Amino acid sequence: MSLKLIISDLDGTILETEDYHRRAYNELFKEIGLAVTWNPQDYMDRMKIMGGGKLKEIFSLLERSEKEYGSFKQEMYQRKTRLYIDLITADLSLGNLTLRPGVERLFNEIQEEKFPLAIGTACEKKAAFEVLESALGSKFLTSLKTLCGGDDTLHKKPDPAIYLLVAEQCGVEPKDCVVFEDTDHGLKAALNAGMKCVVAPSEYALEHDFTGASLCLKDFETPDFLTLKKVSALFD
Repeated sequence: MSLKLIISDLDGTILETEDYHRRAYNELFKEIGLAVTWNPQDYMDRMKIMGGGKLKEIFSLLERSEKEYGSFKQEMYQRKTRLYIDLITADLSLGNLTLRPGVERLFNEIQEEKFPLAIGTACEKKAAFEVLESALGSKFLTSLKTLCGGDDTLHKKPDPAIYLLVAEQCGVEPKDCVVFEDTDHGLKAALNAGMKCVVAPSEYALEHDFTGASLCLKDFETPDFLTLKKVSALFD
């Protein structure tokens, strides 16, 4: 068994973007006339609700026929995703949002060594491409082995589907992969896929249980920065 592929999550792992989802929902509430605001704790309580569950909750607050839910879900998902992208890219351009510590250095090292790197995220693929291009540039995107988004699988984390799909598309056995994650459900997805996992908790996941992680770090820079060599050593 040896390391053949590194897979990174996006939200919370590369950028502290979890709160941008909350902010996007709050903007959406304003647009559809709901007198609702989710504070950070409200969103933390809903972080594990995947696959449209949040939109189902929102729909239940509206006096609309159940038969309208399908079109409502599709329309609101696309609108919320657009709001999320716009909020992030605006803050990236203004310097109000930056990569998490150590991410750029580590990714540059991985690329310089021509080591396979892929992205597996619950974020919609289109949104992931836009956010990553804004944060890391088009050259980074073209260097990836693959990018799989939440719309590529029916089952969401902690189900392993997204990471198994990434490994399949890259032609690598799951046992030869390591995942970079920031939440307990992301860790479980990696472990359920039979992969190793390095965790750097995001601001919304500091109290999560990371039992089973190969490494659990504050971030990729402190106190002792993560390197490709150290990641590879997890397979020795």
